[in-house]
Formats: sequence, C-alpha cells, structure tokens
Amino acid sequence: MDLGNRVVVVGGGVVGSSIAYHLSKMGAEVTLIEKDEPGAHASGKSFSWINASYPKKPWSYFHLSRLSLASYLNLQNQLNLDIKWGGSFEWFGTEELTQMLEKEIKNIQLYDYRKPINEYPVMMIDQDQARNLEPNVNFGSHSSIAFSKIDGAIDSLSAIREFLRKTKEFGGQVLFPATFQKFKYLGKKLVAIQTSVGEIATDQVIFACGVDTDSNLNSNVMKSSRPGIILTSKPMEKIVDGVIVAPGVHIHQQIDGKVIIGEQQGAPVSHFDRLTHRPEKFPNEEDSSQHQDRILNIATKFIPKLSNFDMEKITIGWRPLPKDEKPVVGPLLKMPGVYVAAMHSGITLAPIVGNLCQTELLDGNPSSLLEDFRPSRFN
Repeated sequence: MDLGNRVVVVGGGVVGSSIAYHLSKMGAEVTLIEKDEPGAHASGKSFSWINASYPKKPWSYFHLSRLSLASYLNLQNQLNLDIKWGGSFEWFGTEELTQMLEKEIKNIQLYDYRKPINEYPVMMIDQDQARNLEPNVNFGSHSSIAFSKIDGAIDSLSAIREFLRKTKEFGGQVLFPATFQKFKYLGKKLVAIQTSVGEIATDQVIFACGVDTDSNLNSNVMKSSRPGIILTSKPMEKIVDGVIVAPGVHIHQQIDGKVIIGEQQGAPVSHFDRLTHRPEKFPNEEDSSQHQDRILNIATKFIPKLSNFDMEKITIGWRPLPKDEKPVVGPLLKMPGVYVAAMHSGITLAPIVGNLCQTELLDGNPSSLLEDFRPSRFN
C-alpha cells in the first residue's frame, strides 16, 4: 500500500524529533513544525531518566521500554547522544513501600528468569553494596535499595538538537515557531495542513505534541497534566555516577558535570486552580527561591555535597499524561492520514517509537509491539 512519502511531524520534543530523524533517514520527505522552539516544553524540562526499572503494566509496556533502552545503545553508534549509563538506585522511606518495591523487583526478574541471578539487570542490593557504588550518597538506615544497572540519563536538549541536525542533513525541514491550524482533504485523502507559516503539502501528519494533543486533534486521550520542577546546576565536581531516586527527590549528574534535581511529589491539590493555564515560569523570584530551597533541603539530606549546588536554572515542565498513563501511538481511524504519538515516558520511549513509527508509516506494516497502545482504545 502506497502511503505517500511526505510527512509532517507536529511537535519538536524528544519524541517528535526522534520520529523525524527515523523517517528522514529512511528517505521520507519530512517537515517538523514546533510552536515555540525545539525542546521548549516537557522534553527540555524533564528529569531525563532512561529507565525500565519497574514492571510497567501490561507486560507489553515494560517490554517496549526495555527495547527502547537497547535502541538508545544502537543510536549511540550512529549519533552524538550525551547519555550517562550509571544505573539507578531507588528506595522508599517506609517498610510498607519497601516491601512493595521488593515485590515489583521480583516481578521484573521473572522477565529475566533465563539469566543467572547475578546477571539480572535489576536487583535489590544492601547498604554496603550501594555505598560501594555511590560513596557520596547517604542511604540512611535503609537495608534494601533497588539497583537497575541498565538505566541511564540523557541530556534531552542535546539529543533533540542532534535528532534534528540529522533530520536536516537527510533533507528534512524544521520550522519554528509554527503552529498547526487545520487539515486539508481532497475527498478522504489528506493532501495538506494549514499552519501559521502557510500551507504544507503532506500525505501524513504525526502529532507528537504532548499536552497539546487533545486541543490540536479535538480528541479525548489525555488527562490533566502535572507539573514537575527541575533544578539544574552549573558544572560541579563528580558527585554521583547513577540516577538517585530517594524519597521525595531524584538526582543525577550529566557528563558535563551539571547536576539535575527533580521533585517527586508535585504540586498539592490546593494549588491546582492557579496552575490551570500551565505556567512555565514562577510568578516572582521569591516563589522561585522558596521552591529551590525546599528541593535542595531534601536533596542535601541524601547527598551532603550538594550544599555547594550552584544554580544555573530552575524550570517547570508539564508532563503529558494519557488517560490511562500508557503510551498512545497509532493512526486516528476517523481521520485518514493522521497519526498520534503521545506518552508520559517520552524520554525513555523516544527511540523505539521513532523506529516503529517509521516502519508503520513508510511500509504500512502495523507493529504488534504497539497493539496495546492504539488511540482507538479510547473510542
């Protein structure tokens, strides 16, 4: 089936840029449009943890995440991706949550039952083992820490720039600021889209626009987004190798020495009304400083060396959340030529989704890996 070689990607985050790269690499005529600038929203304000540390359900979701970690390793042979593979360390503050974590890790190990136990990529380790791997981290009195040695962290803005650099090298276009306005059909065939920078002829259009998915498509696949506050330091001496996921805060250090700290709890319910319009900046310096101090106070309990944290920036990112929190990837059956790729775990899933979209859109072969994630489940 000839699906046409002209594709527009709406959204310049990590998922959209990965899709554009994979399509253009295989010869598609790609145009990516972004309403502000690439990486300006969720992807560029993300904690950027690449992980398959939990048995995401259904199993197909976990499997997709695992495959995406392998895809990142393959991409590193092709692109200049700034990824630090240091594993992740996670623990909880209560015995009840620790027991839940141990149960989840055992479930993951069932997926790897053919491996020798000492080769499981995810396991529970004790204090001594954890301190040997991360001597600057205070694990408190917790005797059980989940260690996922296959996890990593990426400089997401750098990755987006690299995906789009290669897209343009393969002949693609990247247009911003440019917003989607409407479709143009000839009968039942999509022939173009209207944008704020003019009409773009196309055979297919992919919406990888995160929190704007429903507003662009008049669909109902997303739920209210949640904000995440991220602190980024100026380059520091080496403090940690892996991703530290402690009670209330998560921390990693990039290859260039910058430390990234994200909060885990999110805004209290009492703040939801004032967050309706998804502000991406704090209203004033006082509020910004209060959040910075609050998050750093938690982080330094676990990594005392962060008392020397020298702030470069503090950002608010709004995380795309499908209604059931599982990826939404595939064609919109009532809209010929229209495809959607929306997910919360965009940092982790970007490479595998880009690869599978390329196969589906250029070859017309639906992937069994995406069966559980079609947008039709919300109809």
